[in-house]
Amino acid sequence: MASFFGSAKTAIALAAISVLFALATACNSTPTVPVPPPEFCGISAPDEDAGTATVTCEAGETARNIALVFNDDLGHGVMQETNDAGAFSAEVEANAGDTIVIQMKYDDRLSAEVVEFVPAE
Repeated sequence: MASFFGSAKTAIALAAISVLFALATACNSTPTVPVPPPEFCGISAPDEDAGTATVTCEAGETARNIALVFNDDLGHGVMQETNDAGAFSAEVEANAGDTIVIQMKYDDRLSAEVVEFVPAE
């Protein structure tokens, strides 16, 4: 059986190559780079008058991200943009011993969580 492409085998081979090419170009095979977790974080003892503790993370690989700081015990949190060096400081409602979860957000991706505890003093 003859076809426009010459033989039937040639037509099948071209069709298979076309399908493979379409599948290869339709898939986004670029790997997603994970957002690094915050580094070098510290938490102040709670300010008795304000009822807050300050979470401070030094410069790291978190530049141009949003820091998510959440008090897991009280159910309250804040979002804070990092500076160009990746550092940030955020106040969150807290009592001594509370569990603070810190995460970085970039676009729709989140870093691994870092868990810290609010010191008594």
